[in-house]
Amino acid sequence: MADDPTLDELPDRVFVALGRRGMEGILLKECTYDCDGNELKLIKVRKDLVDGKGTEEVEENWLVECIKCNSQFTIQCIVRYHDGERIDTRVNLIDDTGKNLGWLGSY
Repeated sequence: MADDPTLDELPDRVFVALGRRGMEGILLKECTYDCDGNELKLIKVRKDLVDGKGTEEVEENWLVECIKCNSQFTIQCIVRYHDGERIDTRVNLIDDTGKNLGWLGSY
C-alpha cells in the first residue's frame, strides 16, 4: 500500500450464515461497547504474515477509537489467500484489554 490506510478499506458490513435461511449483515464500523456509536477513528493498522497449511493467512489488526465514548478496540481481520487470491476474511473484535470478544462475521 502506497497510501496510508483508512477505514474505507473495510466493508460496512460483515455477514453471518443463517443456515438454509441465507446470510445476515452486521454493521462492522460501530462501537463494540454500550454507547453504540457509529463513528470510528482509525488509530493504526498492523498487518502480519501467518503461515498456514496449504493456504496463506494475513492478520490485520485495525486499532480504532469510538468518537462518541472515546473507547478503543481492535477490529481483527484474518484474510486467507490461495494461490495469491483472497478466499475470505474472518473478523473478530478485541477489546481494550486484549480480550478476544469472538467472531463477528466474514466478508
